[in-house]
Amino acid sequence: MRLWFLLFFLAWFEYAAVAFVQFSLSERSTDTVLSVRISEQKYQPLSAQEFSKLMKKALKGDRQAQNRVGIEFAGGGIVKEDFVEAYKWFAAAAKGGDPIAEHNLGVMYYHGSGVQRDVAAAATYFEKAAAAGFPAAQFNAGVMYEGGRGFSQNLGRAFELYREAARSGYAPAQNNLGRMYEKGEGVVRDAKVALQWYTKSALQGNAIGQFDVGAMYWRGDGIPQNFAKAAEWFQLAAKQGYARAQTADLYSAGWGVPKEEHVAGEWLLKAAEQGDAIAQNKLGAFYLKGQGVAADDSLAAVWFEKAAEQGNRDAQANLASLYQVGRGVGRDLNRAYMWRYLSLGGKSPEQSSELRELARAMPRSDVADAERRASEWLFVHASAKSEEVEVFPLLAQ
Repeated sequence: MRLWFLLFFLAWFEYAAVAFVQFSLSERSTDTVLSVRISEQKYQPLSAQEFSKLMKKALKGDRQAQNRVGIEFAGGGIVKEDFVEAYKWFAAAAKGGDPIAEHNLGVMYYHGSGVQRDVAAAATYFEKAAAAGFPAAQFNAGVMYEGGRGFSQNLGRAFELYREAARSGYAPAQNNLGRMYEKGEGVVRDAKVALQWYTKSALQGNAIGQFDVGAMYWRGDGIPQNFAKAAEWFQLAAKQGYARAQTADLYSAGWGVPKEEHVAGEWLLKAAEQGDAIAQNKLGAFYLKGQGVAADDSLAAVWFEKAAEQGNRDAQANLASLYQVGRGVGRDLNRAYMWRYLSLGGKSPEQSSELRELARAMPRSDVADAERRASEWLFVHASAKSEEVEVFPLLAQ
């Protein structure tokens, strides 16, 4: 995928937003989930005449113009996409001490666009721009410190950087600062302060902040539990395209909203299509039972598999059951064993009655083959996860 589709650009000192936000609402546990939200707003394209004038300024050393020329080459708008050329112009502006260009160099190094990928160099440039008080860079440097990317992990430093950006009104940083207060990471846990920061982000219209406020009402954390309020905030987030399984749960249970299974099904579909593994698993169960949707075993299998491939163990167990009996899919004990094995975290047949039952119905060679396939799945998915690259936005002045 071209970097153009992964990045967005804002002109004239508008700051971009990319957020890594963790939620503790989970079907299985309170494990956290990373989410990335990217604004789809694009900068105003330049005409050939405007670009010519911009290039003249850039050649005379105008740092703002140099940065914008870099944006043009990275975006492939009026000129042919050329990341090496984009890197050159960002480097020129950064050499003059431009913090936005320093931030953009960090982006280039992080993605390996126009230059060999170097996460440590990316972190260094984010920190330089952060020191100049640039909120987007403060946020990105915070992400790097929190995840131990390019720096040794330092939650205290991540907290400081998020706080600086949050105080500037940068909504993604407000989300992450709230989450650190909620989790007690890098700071003493304080749910009320977490809610305050989530609310600041939410009131700016940030969908993740809106969802986080809803999650606090859902749990009654830092505020009295109120499902109706949770529903309001979840729906605000969902209207911006940020749907999650919890919205459907409210309608399915009738918590704070009328109990309407078909509406729950609609919300599950929206969340599932956005890649929410919990929603995908629940949608599979809806199709299997004909709950809120027309019963369809084949679609149930499709959604269970999507969630299973993301590592959702409930979905892996559900998919195993379908393969074991041949419901919605062809009966396949080898696949049933593989998915059951994965859902149990690699337990042996001696530790699991479900695996023992399957193993008794299979040749020993098939059991070994299923376990080998499960091991290969784990290796491939672990490798893919280690190679995941977060999306940091390029910025224009």
